[in-house]
Amino acid sequence: MDVSGLLYSLVNSYGLIGILVASLIANATLFLVVPIDAVIILVSSTGIFNPFLIALFAAVGAALGETTGYFIGKGGRHVVEKRFHDQLDKVEDLSKKVSNHGFAFIALMSFVPLFFDLISVIAGMLDYDLKKFLPAVFVGRFIRYSILAFAGKTVIEFFFGLI
Repeated sequence: MDVSGLLYSLVNSYGLIGILVASLIANATLFLVVPIDAVIILVSSTGIFNPFLIALFAAVGAALGETTGYFIGKGGRHVVEKRFHDQLDKVEDLSKKVSNHGFAFIALMSFVPLFFDLISVIAGMLDYDLKKFLPAVFVGRFIRYSILAFAGKTVIEFFFGLI
């Protein structure tokens, strides 16, 4: 079974808790693209769950899952610097943005589908307050997942309305 099949199976078997767990797994992976966005769209298109609840549970799972990168950064600065030695300028630039703009920058970057793993690692390296990190990730992902969930539901309703 591939990763997307596993995620969809979790959601199919466990409902909203499955969405939370699938999102946690998808967001706990570092530097691998796991198709949680597609799962959110597919689940919302079934009409079984309210899109708001799908986004809510997925965002909670995402915030919890992103702590993987946060704690790796918190405990392994030298490992991160070694791994990204050729990109230290980019890491330092992102570090300045996290330091200067904190919550807003983290929320904005968590909305963007790519590159957030590095931001979560940097937040841990900078010892950014976890009590601020989790809500920032939640806000960005909740907005993104809300858009995806409502889009999935709307597209299906539109096409079924044409039939």
